[in-house]
Amino acid sequence: MNIGNFLHFSQNSISEERREELRKEQAATDIEKIFAKHLVNEMTKNSFKMSDGMQSFGQSDSVYREFITEALAEQLATEKRLGMAEMISKYWNQNSESSE
Repeated sequence: MNIGNFLHFSQNSISEERREELRKEQAATDIEKIFAKHLVNEMTKNSFKMSDGMQSFGQSDSVYREFITEALAEQLATEKRLGMAEMISKYWNQNSESSE
C-alpha cells in the first residue's frame, strides 16, 4: 500500500475554506507560542544564575535556558493555556462574518 497516494488524495480533498481555517488556527497558535516564549523568557531570566556569587555556567547556561524556554512555550501554545489563540480565532471569525 502506497501511503503517498493517500496523503496526496486527502490533501486535495480538503476544501479551500477548511484549508483557510487551518491556516488561521496555525497562525493563532504560532502567535500564542511567540507570546508564551517571551513570557517564559522574562519569568526565568534570573533563574539560571548562581546565587552564591560564583560565576554562571556561561554558554551552557544560555543553551539550557533557551531549551527550557522553547519547551515550555511550545507546551503552553499547543495546549492553548494562555487563551490567546482562542481569542485571535474569535476575532478573525467575527470579522469574517461581518464582512459577508
